[in-house]
Amino acid sequence: MYKAIIFDLDNTLLDYDRCEADSMHMTGRQHGLEQWERFTWERFWETFSPINWVYWSERNERKLNIHQVLEYSFHDTLIRLERDAALAKALAGTYWEHFCRLCHFEEGAKELLDELHGSRKLAVISNGIGESQRKRTASGGIAHLFDAFIVSDEVGHWKPDRNIFDIALRELGVDRSEVLYIGDSLKDDYEGAVGAGIDFCFYNRGNLQLEERYAPRYVVERLSEVGPLLRT
Repeated sequence: MYKAIIFDLDNTLLDYDRCEADSMHMTGRQHGLEQWERFTWERFWETFSPINWVYWSERNERKLNIHQVLEYSFHDTLIRLERDAALAKALAGTYWEHFCRLCHFEEGAKELLDELHGSRKLAVISNGIGESQRKRTASGGIAHLFDAFIVSDEVGHWKPDRNIFDIALRELGVDRSEVLYIGDSLKDDYEGAVGAGIDFCFYNRGNLQLEERYAPRYVVERLSEVGPLLRT
């Protein structure tokens, strides 16, 4: 029996895609984006998403904080869409406020946490931003369920770096053989868990066909499958 279950957060316990989309739509309505001539959300997302991904991916190398990542992403998007880039800072601030308040759960996540709480130690290891991850889990009423809450920008290590897993093990006071890690990313979560010598459960939310080089201990397509799996 595992003494501790560690979860990834975004797109494992929380539906990041839905949180992002809802935050952006609320931001757009608040600042009148939808009233622009020839505006469509499809065009906006097609422009914003790749720009934002580059800034997010390069944030550590370029020493950017999340507010700069968002402001620069909005700035470049507005320029591409031939809009007033002076609005970028306000859009970034509004978006971040909404995002930090939103907590949409993955299907079955809250029920799984309630089932496991009290029988095992629970923890989170996230590559996200500490401010948003802590506020969102507090908003969703689950922050108190975790015995350790490790976020990359707070500890200076990012998955799949083994160090971030070792920090969680120390805080939980358990051996790596006593832990199961659950996540949706083969690169960050699977490779990180394997490198740390921890059993991994792949939450295959996208129904991916796994290549032979990937051999997680468990694979589930729904979080409701985890409880019965742990009871066998």
